Amino acid sequence: MSRENVNVVLRTFRAFRERDEALFANYASDVEWDLRRYSPWTDQQLFRGHDGVRQFFRQWLADFDGYTTEASDPVDAGDRVVITVVDRAVGKRSGVPIERVHGQVWTFRQGLVVRIEIFDGRAEALNAVGLAQ
Repeated sequence: MSRENVNVVLRTFRAFRERDEALFANYASDVEWDLRRYSPWTDQQLFRGHDGVRQFFRQWLADFDGYTTEASDPVDAGDRVVITVVDRAVGKRSGVPIERVHGQVWTFRQGLVVRIEIFDGRAEALNAVGLAQ
């Protein structure tokens, strides 16, 4: 099942890049997005459910033009997957291009994503699942 979890993560990123609402089929109805360990995020730091995730996307994307994201280097950690994520965009107000690399831990239950934790770096994400670099 864990290789399938990696595939779900990669499919979800593809759907997000295409702005395809089908990505929500991979999330449990009570999914949580936890940004408490992600320093760029200073507003609400925990989003719950599909509506909460949509709210996060709206808030996050409102500040950027040309936003893209890609996942790489997945690590199968049983019911969790660790990935490295690269976000690229241009600030709407500043016009400054940004590139940010961070780590994420996706937790699964019965084939659905129940939690996504976002960390400042890959090392922090690996440590969160007990896999030191």
